[in-house]
Amino acid sequence: MSGSKRKSSGDAAGTAKKCQAITMETKVKIIERVEHGEKMVGITSSYNMNCSTNNMILKNKDKIMEHVQSAVPMMSTILSKKCGKVMEKMEQLLSVWMQNQHQHRVLLSLMLIQEKAKSLYKDLKKKHGEESEGTSFKASHRWFHRFKARANLQGKAGKAARV
Repeated sequence: MSGSKRKSSGDAAGTAKKCQAITMETKVKIIERVEHGEKMVGITSSYNMNCSTNNMILKNKDKIMEHVQSAVPMMSTILSKKCGKVMEKMEQLLSVWMQNQHQHRVLLSLMLIQEKAKSLYKDLKKKHGEESEGTSFKASHRWFHRFKARANLQGKAGKAARV
């Protein structure tokens, strides 16, 4: 085996399987199918996934269902890692605010979104007082791009656009 890479077992062509993001909507469908008594083998083959992926989804069922019931769009793919209740709540409120602005056809710039995020964070930090963990929040470009991916937002950052 010197110098050769190991190929995945289910891969006839010899190319490695690509990692693909699974939407919350798909995860909920998988959970519902299991709860309705469908066999794991059938679910696994219909979504072209490994059993371990489905097992991980079932293991995190409570977190997934909690995440889905929040204001986050169903097309988002990941659960955000715990970065503090204040930050989590701020991003949830910011997402709702942005959706509201979008419904009213208000164009949002990156700077406006960053200012709103800082304002929400500051208010929530004050409200939670000593409970809130973490240091200061800067609403950087990097944070915004990660937030955009977590919330499955579309649009160009930095220009006036529907984000």
